[in-house]
Amino acid sequence: MTLKKRFSHNSVHETKHATRQDMFTLKALVVSLIGAGLLTTTAAWSQEISPTESTATNVITVTGVRAAAESAQSIKKNSDEVMDTIVADDIGKFPDTNVAQTLAHVPGIQTFRNSYEVTSVLIDGLPDVATLLNGRDVFTSTGRYISLADIPSTMLQRVDVYKSTSADLIEGGTVGTIDVRTNRPFDFSGLKVNVKAGENYEDKAKTNDPNGAVMVSDRWKTPWGEFGALLGLSYVDAHYHREAVWDGSPIVQNNIVLPGAEGVTDQDGNIRRTAENLAFQWKPQAGLEFYAEGMSMHYIEDNGIDFMLGFNGINQDITTKPGTNIEQSMTNQFPYFLSSMQANRLNTITNQGAIGSKWDINDEFQLTSEISRTTSVYQYDNPILDTHAIAYSATYSPNVNESANMSFGGTNLNDPNNFTVNQLFDHYGRDQGGSTDARADLTYSPVSGGILKELSGGVRLSDHTVDSLHSIGTPEEAPANLAVTSLPGMSCSSTALTGNVGLTPWYQPCAGYLLNNTAAVRTAVTGTSAPIGWDPSTYIEDVEKTYAWYGKAKFGVNLGSVPLDAVFGLRIVRTDENLIGNSLLNGAYILTNDESSSTDVLPSMSLKFHLTDNLISRFTAGKTVGRPTFAQLNPSTAYATASLTLQATASGGNPDLKPYTSENFNDTLEWYFAKDGYLSAGVYRHNFTGYIAYDSTPETFAGNVYEVSRPFNTDSGYLQGLEFAYQQFYSALPGWGLAANATLAEGSLQSKEDPALSGQPFAGMSRYSFNLSALYERNGWSGRLAYNWRSRYTDTYDYSNSGYNLTVAPISALDGSISYKLDKNLTASLTANNILNSNYHDSFGVFPRDSRYYDRTIGVSLSWGL
Repeated sequence: MTLKKRFSHNSVHETKHATRQDMFTLKALVVSLIGAGLLTTTAAWSQEISPTESTATNVITVTGVRAAAESAQSIKKNSDEVMDTIVADDIGKFPDTNVAQTLAHVPGIQTFRNSYEVTSVLIDGLPDVATLLNGRDVFTSTGRYISLADIPSTMLQRVDVYKSTSADLIEGGTVGTIDVRTNRPFDFSGLKVNVKAGENYEDKAKTNDPNGAVMVSDRWKTPWGEFGALLGLSYVDAHYHREAVWDGSPIVQNNIVLPGAEGVTDQDGNIRRTAENLAFQWKPQAGLEFYAEGMSMHYIEDNGIDFMLGFNGINQDITTKPGTNIEQSMTNQFPYFLSSMQANRLNTITNQGAIGSKWDINDEFQLTSEISRTTSVYQYDNPILDTHAIAYSATYSPNVNESANMSFGGTNLNDPNNFTVNQLFDHYGRDQGGSTDARADLTYSPVSGGILKELSGGVRLSDHTVDSLHSIGTPEEAPANLAVTSLPGMSCSSTALTGNVGLTPWYQPCAGYLLNNTAAVRTAVTGTSAPIGWDPSTYIEDVEKTYAWYGKAKFGVNLGSVPLDAVFGLRIVRTDENLIGNSLLNGAYILTNDESSSTDVLPSMSLKFHLTDNLISRFTAGKTVGRPTFAQLNPSTAYATASLTLQATASGGNPDLKPYTSENFNDTLEWYFAKDGYLSAGVYRHNFTGYIAYDSTPETFAGNVYEVSRPFNTDSGYLQGLEFAYQQFYSALPGWGLAANATLAEGSLQSKEDPALSGQPFAGMSRYSFNLSALYERNGWSGRLAYNWRSRYTDTYDYSNSGYNLTVAPISALDGSISYKLDKNLTASLTANNILNSNYHDSFGVFPRDSRYYDRTIGVSLSWGL
């Protein structure tokens, strides 16, 4: 998280309530919210999030929108923690094609879309979220978390979102944990088969792309016990088109505020995701079970992002907004026109496998154990070729329809004969990570009754290694007047824009040629086909060992006529870090080794008051710890020298970064007035110590001044807010239901090192957000129409040291799906994403920065199962 640099979701069952109980419920809602005052005075407890064994096994197979809502509500009600759950409507059928997109409908979740899909998920406005796969830590390469968009939704049983913590869960998510659960063969009574095939159409990419999935599961009784096996396969192919009209950061010329540059971004890409999962279970006798399971996820993306921009020449005519010194339009003579193609080939493979056992020693003791291995490799090739032409004249208007409007004259900019090569950025790299984890847990559940309901404890050992190395970032200048036509196959044309910005298609280097013929481009620019070489400043290797112990006790008592479930826990975690990197000393890189250790004591508490059979109040308190990313610990600094298109910048790590902690409090009131209907309200508070932010300062290196960005620990901070949620199916409207939630969030950091960020709201956090979903299920039809909205937020403070903040306009999206059962085994479905053709807009305040336009996607599919 950064404040200075861009950081870069059956039948109707009604319960009758007497008037007296209704009044009690309303009063209790008010009392619960008033009780939020406890959040600012209660002593710091600590907590972690973990699906307990009870919530991990109480999911039954559900079919249909209403049954899924009912099952999710049951899990939420029975949990000891503050949580929300999304359950698959049917085998292989999750509400959305993207797990991250599905989470956008959970209370407190805010999301961000890039291209055609949701790519990032925040809880309570912050990205410090632990991601688990079947209760196990999972990550991408050198990161701490996994991109939830990479997990195929067709393989999911459910997704749990924990907003409070429990001592038995893996540490790491200071604001919450997301646990993605897949199916196992013993989840089903016998043979289960599901096959899904479909096709999606993207309206801006104008392509039809296939997707499909298959799952086969069965179980058998033999003389050696009961066996079960499950196999799942998934494939998704998606093309996309994204375009953006943008203005560069504000500059001042002749006392007039105007963009440093203006342009258009034209991006076309193709994403392919494949995944396979296997699960085996063996129950040799009652009370004893062994299992083995694994998942492999492969993500490949090829894309080309062309930046078309014009640099100012001789300003012939500048008009300003009436009464201001802010540019409204400008005409230039002899502007420099640049077409910069950034080609990308991204390849990520993430694998996780685990073996484990569960042994009911007797009626009171249960022992579980597991060992797992996770590996993830990320490779990328990113050649960038800058080409240029002289346009002779250009007109810019940065304030038309919330985006720039521009036109060029005097030169045919779609003719490659008018372009020459300027420079080549030869970027490539590889990140990889691996972790071996082992844990054992012992649970005691006395059968004699009494106050003590459960006593549990366990240990977890983790050995996590990462290494990273990237190429030199310095551009290589091309020989003078190197024509783009001298590279056969290099000449392409931009995609016609859907936004009315005044531009016709223009020449751009071909992304496919850049990726597949990089050696030929290197030869033309540098005289050699050899890659530019590795940058020693980017090298990092880290070995992180963690040793965790926890103990947890659950009690049940009566406070007068009110039953109380109380859970107290303590987790102790020791972390040993051995960091290897290159430090620059007297102009030479020297391999350095930095070792550190820390111990965190994380208490937790959960109080669950059963005010009535259907009215529950919770109060939870806990302390969590988050660790710096491995890249943030890099002792070196990578310098990027100034060029025609880039300022002199540098980024470095900070090996002295410490883990940061959060004291978390939640107070909720939940009224379950029907089997598939509830109303809840809650307040939360996070108190941070040492939260990591970034500072950007000018530094001189080798006689040049660079703007250097580095992470540091802030002093303190807080995040607090309110959440409301409602769900109900209506007897007066057969088949119809509604799910709605709303969140209010606020918070800031305090820092002596960077006083400028003190008191500012968190970057990337919207103050308000809400989700609204209409649900329907009747006579073989089922469907949902979901709308989510988040208010404006600040993306970056003091953007590029311009003195202006970059603020994002409110973001909304409408998605829907409808399906019909052709017979008991065959279902036809129609899905639609970004129905309203929602766009993204951000602004410097004086004029807009980006206006982005994404694909609308329509999908059809057939699912067959037995």
